[in-house]
Amino acid sequence: MSPGPTLRRCVACRELLDRQLLLRVIRLPRAQGIVLDQGMGRSAYLCPQQSCLEEARKRRKLQRALRVPVADAIYEHLAERLGLGG
Repeated sequence: MSPGPTLRRCVACRELLDRQLLLRVIRLPRAQGIVLDQGMGRSAYLCPQQSCLEEARKRRKLQRALRVPVADAIYEHLAERLGLGG
């Protein structure tokens, strides 16, 4: 019996989805910064939807999940990823 998909929760809408469908934001250890997709460290996941990105930014949900301040550049990069142009 094969295991099911690995589920993760969107920090904005709180919906459980397959990890591969979500955007991953990672806080690297030892204050090395925040990156997208690659790396090991504390992670937060977002649905690839404009409403979830806006909710996360407005209510500082990524900041709370990662336990560090999140720069506007990260949100702009996520918006570009979604095709929203920042």
